[in-house]
Parts: sequence; structure tokens; C-alpha cells
Amino acid sequence: MERWVGVAHTGFVLAGVCAFAVSGALQAVQKRMDVVGLASLAVVTALGGGLLRDLLIGAVPPAALTDGWLLVGALLGAAVVFLAHGRVRLPRRPMLVFDAIGLGLFCVEGTIKGLAFGLDPYAAAVVGTLTGVGGGVVRDVLSSEVPSVFRQGSRLYVVPALAGASVTAGLATSMWWSVWASVLVAGSVSAVRIASLRFHWKAIAPRDTPTA
Repeated sequence: MERWVGVAHTGFVLAGVCAFAVSGALQAVQKRMDVVGLASLAVVTALGGGLLRDLLIGAVPPAALTDGWLLVGALLGAAVVFLAHGRVRLPRRPMLVFDAIGLGLFCVEGTIKGLAFGLDPYAAAVVGTLTGVGGGVVRDVLSSEVPSVFRQGSRLYVVPALAGASVTAGLATSMWWSVWASVLVAGSVSAVRIASLRFHWKAIAPRDTPTA
């Protein structure tokens, strides 16, 4: 059983890396970057959240610098976009869809790793949230965009990540945790993010102060 849990965790990580790499590469295409910019943005998007997580919990050197398969997965996602763009019909706003997939996978994985390093459930949920949103923040900054997590009026992003990380932390410290539970939580986070794009759900913002 432990072997299959390890395999599932590895699959989670690689799937999240590939999804975020694709989102970063698609953003690079939208910004008309060359192949170097495309690959660079894909890599920092895919590995940025995990790098931040490992530095916060003291997992050094970070997995992004010691596990070559993570870099391979990121470059594979970049290569798929580079080769397929303009040749394959993509869904509307594909970058946001892949970003939502990565968000769901990484907020769960980051929370689990935080718990494995001895964090309490509350701290692990925060670390999981940062793991999920970190890569997207780096991607937006490097492509001269205001990160969606800071942009008033943007669709739900941090909220589903924090909710998913909190549920993960709660379940992982109980008898209800399983590989299928992690898949369900990650899928739910991604689904809420995609639904917020479709139905224009937004986080509550302060009301504008009337001017005299």
C-alpha cells in the first residue's frame, strides 16, 4: 500500500508540474516570447510554488534542484505547447484551465508535504496554499502582469486553494484520508476555479468610498 501511495504522490507532483508548465508556456505565447522565454516561463511557473514551499519548511536543497524529473516534466510541458501551438485547436482560455489543474494538484501536494515535515494542520494548509498559487504569481510577475491573486475583480483563486488545502490538512490527519480523497479534493479545487471563470465568481472586495 505504501508503494502505491508513493506512486500516487509522484504522479500528483508530475501532473501538477506539467499543468503549470503548460500554463506558463501559453502565457509566454500570448506575450510573444521566443523559445527561450517560453521555456523559462514554463519552468518557473511549474517549479516556483514547490521551491517556495521547500524553502519555508526547511526541505533543502529544494526538490526543484535535486529531482531532475521535475525539470523534465516542466520542459515537456513547454515542448508540447511549442510544437502544438497553431497546429492544434485549443479550448477557450487554455492557460487558465491548465493553471486551475495545477492549482488543485499543488495545493493538495504542498499540504501533504508540510504535514510530513511536522507542521501542524493550520500551517500545512498555509504552505499548501502558497504551493498552489506561488508558481502563478511568479509567472504573472515575469510576464508583466499584476498577479491574479492581488487583482481586484479577478475570479476566485486563493479561496479555492485555501479551502482545498484546509480540507486536505483535516482529512490527512484523520482516518478518512486516501489517495482517492486527495484526487477528489484536487479535482474540486480545479472545478471551483474553472467554474469561477465561467460564472464570474469573485472574492468580496471593499466598497468604493463615495467622493464629495
